[in-house]
Amino acid sequence: MTSPKREGISCTALPRIGIVLADMRQRVALRRVVENCGFDVIHCSGLAWERAVKAAGSEVDAWLMDENKVLATLPSTVKQPLLVCNVCFVGEFQSSHWHRLIEQKLNALTRGYQRICEANRAKNVCLLAASAGGLHAVRAFLEGLDSSQDVAFVYAQHIEAEQAEQLVKMITRNTQWQAQMAIAGNLLTIGSVTVVPPERRITLANGIVATRSSPWPGPYSPNIDAVAAELASEYGLACGMIVFSGMGDDGVVGSRLICEKGGSVMVQSPADCTVPALSEVVLKHGAFNHCGNVDQLRKAFVAWLNTRLGHGNVSSRGAVYGNE
Repeated sequence: MTSPKREGISCTALPRIGIVLADMRQRVALRRVVENCGFDVIHCSGLAWERAVKAAGSEVDAWLMDENKVLATLPSTVKQPLLVCNVCFVGEFQSSHWHRLIEQKLNALTRGYQRICEANRAKNVCLLAASAGGLHAVRAFLEGLDSSQDVAFVYAQHIEAEQAEQLVKMITRNTQWQAQMAIAGNLLTIGSVTVVPPERRITLANGIVATRSSPWPGPYSPNIDAVAAELASEYGLACGMIVFSGMGDDGVVGSRLICEKGGSVMVQSPADCTVPALSEVVLKHGAFNHCGNVDQLRKAFVAWLNTRLGHGNVSSRGAVYGNE
């Protein structure tokens, strides 16, 4: 059986940046430098620190602030590394020296971020496969699942490109899982949900995201079978797949591949689906280990993960970040 092939592979993704500065001119100048260095700025405001963190949630990987306003401790829900950046001197923030200082700190931050990602590589990976009607089922499944165990999810949902980012926000705001679009260089890390983009093909060789210029094969975007083939090849016994509500037959071949490699496939029962066609065709022509409603799928997944981890303490109910 195959297992993740990780030797010599490193995370090359850049952290998503949040900026909190009271002075608008400093915010504009800092954002320009950060973006010119190739980083995505997800949040940029003059909000109070606590409000900025609450607004951005886990969509930000690292924060840039005025070092005179850094709090002694981060809010309890924040796991991101913090970069302290001195931009408080109005007369200096446009200088070449200041630009070099920011670039140096960004480089140091990136190295730290990538080390964190490497240390949190997931040994087990599960594909969430869905089409029409699957969004709410996936959300319900994740809402009741603890994100602290050694597993990462890859989420392939048949959806329009402009709607894909909404999947990330839905997961981030309603569950404790860290969701983001598949970004070249990212690793599949513990507690993460990597959303597969419908507009461009990705590969997952060695458990690291890479993007390709070619479109997805066949009529489906993203192509669930293609993603399943990648994961089955890389993770073998450590690969799972859960098929939710949907149309079409994309997932039949993938379910067989994962089972052939020793992984586990779970299927939402047609009676529990908003649109049962995908579940029905996988049950009839694919391969699977378990079938049930969302709650039963969660229990089956927890049992499978317990077997993979060699213990019985995986929680099926966890706190939901961002909810009162």
